[in-house]
Amino acid sequence: MSFVAVATFPCKPGQAQALEDLFHSALADTRDFQGCERIDVVFNEGANTYLLVEYWDHEASYDRYLQWRTDTGIADALAPIIEGGWEGILASVYRLGNIQKI
Repeated sequence: MSFVAVATFPCKPGQAQALEDLFHSALADTRDFQGCERIDVVFNEGANTYLLVEYWDHEASYDRYLQWRTDTGIADALAPIIEGGWEGILASVYRLGNIQKI
């Protein structure tokens, strides 16, 4: 049963391409992180915002991943690109819960 989380990344004006470039390398690492099952990336051009829909084997795996991302300094790379920086992203994370087979 997958755990699903959604995170929004509102780009500063003119920074959407910079975030896309960062995602190309960063999301490869995320997809290789233990417990990551899948990540879907959506871009809303009108809002200049990326949305990540992340599927993890367990919520605990997602928690370990977030700690790893914090410890490895992704915040410094995102600060000039994202409105609100890393703290803004953490505040935008929605822990939707576990997928139900109904």
